[in-house]
Amino acid sequence: MRQRSWLAAAALLAASLAAHAEHFEYRINLSGTYATGGVDDCTEIDPSGCPQPATMTGLLRFDTPGSADATYSIDGAFGDITNFYVSLGGMPGDILYGGLDMSGGVPSGVVQSLDMTEYFVFDAGDHSATYAYDYGYHEANGSFTGTLSAVPETGSAALLAAGLAGLVALARRRQPKQLRA
Repeated sequence: MRQRSWLAAAALLAASLAAHAEHFEYRINLSGTYATGGVDDCTEIDPSGCPQPATMTGLLRFDTPGSADATYSIDGAFGDITNFYVSLGGMPGDILYGGLDMSGGVPSGVVQSLDMTEYFVFDAGDHSATYAYDYGYHEANGSFTGTLSAVPETGSAALLAAGLAGLVALARRRQPKQLRA
């Protein structure tokens, strides 16, 4: 009976880890500069085109078709990655292209808009992110770098907590009665 209980608790833990491998969600915190009139318009008389400091926050999320080490494409609506979303600049509304490398189960990738005015580079292994855009000569231009931090999945966290609670309960049942408080 105890062996089945231990196996059930281990299965819950394994299921929680497997469920997390296919859905990814990250918070993005960036800082950098932007120019509202293009960098060529930067003058002492009209400083609106001069680079100005700024911060950006956003969200990155996507689903992979599997949890194995692989390279996947982000190719508009026809790529391997589903539900890909980056809430920076115009990217949520653009058709996006790029690739994602899942070496060691840790995603990294490069994504750009169809018209190549925006690009986003991220690496969950070293928690880094870069976002840059260039909308043309008289439009805003910006370059930002910063960090990427994982957002815990509620479903996976619940499975993990249930598995850990099961293991703790089993361990407590195995302790001699005189040791229990």
